[in-house]
Amino acid sequence: MNIWKESVYDKLFNWIVTFVLLLVGVLTLYPFYYLLVYSLNDPIDAMRGDIYFWPRIFSIIAYKMVWNNNNLSQAAFISFARTVTGTSLMIFMTSMLSYVLSRPHLIWRRFFNLLFVITMYIGSGIIPWYLTMVTYGFKNTFLVYIIPGMIGIYNMILIRTYMQQLGNELWESAQMDGANEFLIFVRIILPLCLPVLAVVGIMGAVGQWNAWFDAAVFNGANDNLKPLQVILINMLKRTAMSSSGDAPPSEATAALTPEAMRASVTMIATAPIIMVYPFFQRYFAQGIMLGAVKG
Repeated sequence: MNIWKESVYDKLFNWIVTFVLLLVGVLTLYPFYYLLVYSLNDPIDAMRGDIYFWPRIFSIIAYKMVWNNNNLSQAAFISFARTVTGTSLMIFMTSMLSYVLSRPHLIWRRFFNLLFVITMYIGSGIIPWYLTMVTYGFKNTFLVYIIPGMIGIYNMILIRTYMQQLGNELWESAQMDGANEFLIFVRIILPLCLPVLAVVGIMGAVGQWNAWFDAAVFNGANDNLKPLQVILINMLKRTAMSSSGDAPPSEATAALTPEAMRASVTMIATAPIIMVYPFFQRYFAQGIMLGAVKG
């Protein structure tokens, strides 16, 4: 009798958990679905409201206006280039630093770890950051997207903790076979760290793809170096100004509302990351759990 009651309680608990997860999933995904439906509806008709599950009058005028922008293809290339290059170099350089700080024979290892962690809590501010980038000649260059983000301290902690859990046996056996530190790092340690590297890569790629502040500050006057996010923000501003009467409306924006433009821009900006994430999802939970920070 007790076994029957426990099984009923277990089934009830599983149903409750499933319902809660489905509810959370719907609440999480529906805003994106609503933006997609709104962006595919006629902008003037969408102002009437009552659009929830499908477009009432199908229209792609908002997407046409976005894609007709002359600088969009160049901006998309810059965003793609900074995402791939910046994320790849960040993973390699951060994991190399993590490997060095994970070695127990490193002199003053605790001091160096503490020194890097302090930078997470104490920042220099925007003005010193700007002056530093200008002094090193990163203004109006593509390098301003890559060099400052090559080392991530939080990511370093995750990777370092993961490497420490691998133990020293692999390192000792490889060193006995004549392998140097770089060879051990590239051929042995990195392949074993794929789960946590995937987690770090996802976070780094999302940050690079969505970044716009550094481009607006250092490359705001150079149209050839503006990423996609800056172009889309400028388009939103122009559409809002045209609708408010601050600027004369063009033929393209005459039948377009800021809400429709905002919905289409949001979908274009988030769609690439949403499509890439499922390929790394199986690594995400495993990497976070195994590379978690322990006290």
